[in-house]
Amino acid sequence: MTSLLQRFWLLVLLVLFPVLGQAEELSVGFHYDLIKPPVEMSGSKPEIYEVFNFQCPHCDHLAPIFDKWSQKNKDRFVIKHLPIYWGKQTDTPVRAFFTAEFMGKGEEMRTALFKSHFRDKGNIESRDTMVKLAQEIGLDANQFAANMDSFGVMGKLAQARTLAKAFGVNSTPMVVVNGKFRVNSEHGSGSWDKMLEIVETLAVKNP
Repeated sequence: MTSLLQRFWLLVLLVLFPVLGQAEELSVGFHYDLIKPPVEMSGSKPEIYEVFNFQCPHCDHLAPIFDKWSQKNKDRFVIKHLPIYWGKQTDTPVRAFFTAEFMGKGEEMRTALFKSHFRDKGNIESRDTMVKLAQEIGLDANQFAANMDSFGVMGKLAQARTLAKAFGVNSTPMVVVNGKFRVNSEHGSGSWDKMLEIVETLAVKNP
C-alpha cells in the first residue's frame, strides 16, 4: 500500500515539475524588454549598464543598492555606468562625471553629484559647482575644468547618447544586460532587489 502511494505522489511530482519550472522562467514584457536590434557587446564577460539621470530620485535610491550588488558581482560581470540627461537639462553633470572618470574618480563624482542634488540642494547644472565637487573628491580644479571640454570627454558624451538611443532608453533607472535586455523597476514589481535578481539571471543565462 505504501509503495503504491509513493508511486502515486512520484507521478504527480513528475507531471507538475515542468509546470513549476516554467512558472519560474523569466518572460519578455513582464520581467524584461528586448532591445531590437540588440547592441553587440565586445567583452568576454556579460556586460551590465546602469542607466541613470543625476536628477532622478529613483536613480538616487537605487545607486547605493546597485553599488553593493556591483561589488558582489564585479568578478563575474563587466559593470558600467551610463548617465543620461533629459529635455531642458544640460549635459553639465554628465560631463562632470565623465571628466572625473577620465581622471580616476568617476565613482566618487557619481556619489557626490547625487548627494549635491538631493541632499545638499546644490545646482548641478552649474560648472562652478562641478569644479567645487571635483576639489572635494581630491581632483585638481584647474585640470578638471580644462578636461571638461576635452576631446576625450566630448567623445564619451557622444558615445553615451548613441548607446542610450540604441538601447531604447525611455525611463530611468534602467539596467541593460548584454545589449539585449532592458530591466527597470516595474519589471521588479517595485523592488530593487528583485530587479537586480532579474538582471543577474539574464546575465548568466544569456552571456
